[in-house]
Amino acid sequence: MDEAGKIIDQAQEILSAKPIDGYEIYFNQSSHFDIESMDGKIETLQTDQYLGMAFRILNHQRIGFSYTTLSNPSSSPRNFSGELDRMIEDAIKSAEATSPDPCFDFAPEFKGSFPELPIFDEALEGVSEKAKIDKAKDLEASARAVDPERIKKVRKASYQEVLSRITLVNSNGLRHSYNHSLASASVTAVAEESGESEVAWDFDASHFFKDLDVEKVGRSAGTRALERLGGKRIPTGVYPVLIRNQVASEFLSLLAHSFFADQVQKGKSPLKGKRGERFFSPLLTIVDDGLYSKGISTAPFDGEGMPSQRTVLVAQGELTHYLYDRYWANRENLFSPGSRAKSTGNSRRHGIKSPPGVGISNFFVDPGDIGIPRLLEGFLHGMVVEEVMGLHTVDPISGDFSLGCSGDWIDKGQKVHPVKSIAIAGNLFELFRRVIGIGEDLRFFGAVGAPSLLIEELLISGN
Repeated sequence: MDEAGKIIDQAQEILSAKPIDGYEIYFNQSSHFDIESMDGKIETLQTDQYLGMAFRILNHQRIGFSYTTLSNPSSSPRNFSGELDRMIEDAIKSAEATSPDPCFDFAPEFKGSFPELPIFDEALEGVSEKAKIDKAKDLEASARAVDPERIKKVRKASYQEVLSRITLVNSNGLRHSYNHSLASASVTAVAEESGESEVAWDFDASHFFKDLDVEKVGRSAGTRALERLGGKRIPTGVYPVLIRNQVASEFLSLLAHSFFADQVQKGKSPLKGKRGERFFSPLLTIVDDGLYSKGISTAPFDGEGMPSQRTVLVAQGELTHYLYDRYWANRENLFSPGSRAKSTGNSRRHGIKSPPGVGISNFFVDPGDIGIPRLLEGFLHGMVVEEVMGLHTVDPISGDFSLGCSGDWIDKGQKVHPVKSIAIAGNLFELFRRVIGIGEDLRFFGAVGAPSLLIEELLISGN
């Protein structure tokens, strides 16, 4: 049996002897590899192994939590059972300090078989260190090669990978594991001309090393930096706006919280009581899909062992669902007679240092079938927004925003010049109501993805 299995067995043996009603063990064993290239040389090369273990204890309707980390699983102390016992006692004591809550429980044993998902690259461990170093160097070189005269600097040309094995065990008989791999590359290019400097960034991520296209990433970052040179301000006005997929994803990530059952039940979501209403543009369909094959958050089960699933949250503008874990589904059923809420497989763990809670898996807007040129055809005057600044200032409840941005000025469907030093203002929820065109260019940025979205009009503050 492997080291992880032995430790979990030790923990279960200790837990079985404790006077508690139930338990859950979350185990994360992973390895990390990071490289950064600068000026054609390797600036950083780091490797490490990590083991994390978290406990949840249920006793007299009270929930307790504790966790531990080890930097090197192979060097576990001989008396690890003593350490486990202390951790478990800490979880039991933390449960004693909380109030009883009948909504806490653990996932039942899953009788079926979880799907085999393409999320682990078995060949990755066999890829040589030199091949990975070459990825980072090629990434930097491809960004510089776009225009060696004007791409003066390349920052943070990095390659990263994570290999992990997740195991979840509970007192209901559930015990399941899955393997996960992720390779990623990111680069920042700096373009300079006539005393002006512009910066652009791009990245790529895949479960499979062979699918990581670093040359495409480098070219994209270099090209985008060059395209930002020569930016001008435009007159203040209300214009049609095309927000490109990266910016659309950033806005969508702010919208995500409004679908969380905890925010809805606490009255912190404007979507409360709106199920069945056409709250958004009729062109808009929003999905959370834990089984999406290319998503970085894809997994066979969620953070508490419930099967992952595809959940349509908005269908042609109509609000159809919220996102639940077990706790908030139980709570809705308890306090809303007639409710039949169930977990949507959206229990998420952000590491092992905190208990699981409601979160997104792969959260995205369904793409359309229209290319960017066609989306711009109807522009007499308008703007393509390529970047926004200050998204952290947006109030997720009111949705009001005023953000610095940059992009391109469009006249009669054609790009005229780059735009900078302006701001857009509006409301997050109104923005998604005023979508009048959806591109085909769905792209994920982390766990959130979107195509480019054509917005009927937005206020732009310029000259």
